[in-house]
Amino acid sequence: MKIKDAQKHDRLLQAAIHVLATAGLAGFSTTKVAKQAGIPQSNLYIYFKNKQDLLSAVFQFVIHEESVAVTDALDETTAIVDQLVASIHTIYRYALSQPEYVTVVQTLLDDGQMKRSLQLKAGDQANQRVQQLLRDGVDQRVLRPINLNLHRYFLTRPVFNFAAGVQSGVYQNGEQGLATVTTMIMAAVLLPTVYQSWLGGN
Repeated sequence: MKIKDAQKHDRLLQAAIHVLATAGLAGFSTTKVAKQAGIPQSNLYIYFKNKQDLLSAVFQFVIHEESVAVTDALDETTAIVDQLVASIHTIYRYALSQPEYVTVVQTLLDDGQMKRSLQLKAGDQANQRVQQLLRDGVDQRVLRPINLNLHRYFLTRPVFNFAAGVQSGVYQNGEQGLATVTTMIMAAVLLPTVYQSWLGGN
């Protein structure tokens, strides 16, 4: 793809993210996306086959960006528990800096039919690294033996909701509140003995 084409592709993705974040799935259309991007609607189909293809691309993009933010903050020389805490704190900062991306993730995953049609991008190394951290946590009896997607849900959704509350003024003390949210999440995902050991060290 030529550079100018890649730029149009990215403009359409960002426009789609904005439209989806502000209008929701019910108000999402390729017409609105093209208008937001300043590109003729007919040109949109050069880059995306249809509305579903565009939504899938949006999902893959925002999950990749979230995964990159997390993996950039990980220190693989530290214990898995410490990496999980670092992940939670990174996701919080990410949610504050990219609220539209977070809204898009939640919008897409909260729709059952849409969720079933979405697939992560093959070869997304950042996402694979996050999944591997969770898999290692289960294998090493640090995390509860449940589906990795559930672990990812517990590690992200409460943080997303808390960050939204901080931004809207519902929660005043972000850092103190984050410590409480982190403790709640760790209680949910860690095996009880691991949680008690972690709690005793903090």
